[in-house]
Amino acid sequence: SNFLLGNAQGHRGYSIVYCSDGFCELTGFARTEVMQKKCSCRFLYGNDTSEHVAQQMEKALEGREEYQTEVHFYKKNGTSFWCLLDVVPIKNEKGEMVLFLFSFKDITDIHGKVHHKKEEDKRRSRKSGSSHFSEARKRGRTMIYHLTSQFSRGGKREVNLGSVSTGTASIHSSI
Repeated sequence: SNFLLGNAQGHRGYSIVYCSDGFCELTGFARTEVMQKKCSCRFLYGNDTSEHVAQQMEKALEGREEYQTEVHFYKKNGTSFWCLLDVVPIKNEKGEMVLFLFSFKDITDIHGKVHHKKEEDKRRSRKSGSSHFSEARKRGRTMIYHLTSQFSRGGKREVNLGSVSTGTASIHSSI
């Protein structure tokens, strides 16, 4: 699974507090290069990245809202790829916004087909509950549950999140 977690309790910019191995493989960036960068992911932007999409993502972060878009990103080596990006705010058990889950899906191969869909079809798919948002929300809830129990225990050094999407992810004490 290709994802980042951003700190939703920080000030403007929201630092990345975790990135998955899948994200590192997708983008070519090492975890150490990504950690503490802003979760708006400007380090993935390039010539063909839409400024409108960038502004909409910033607006969604500031409004702490879910957001989904197709965006043209760039890997560390300069290769571009089309990405289905989902941003999902995650709340703790007190209802406080604590994290943003950023989920990245490489859609370069299917972008031509998906890009030409009618806007109405896209809205219908989002309303049906079968969208990528549902999957991202489910992963987000699972992660926050395990993170919350990790932080409340204090002493344990690793939390195994179990099977998240198609792989297994662990969040270590580096966050």
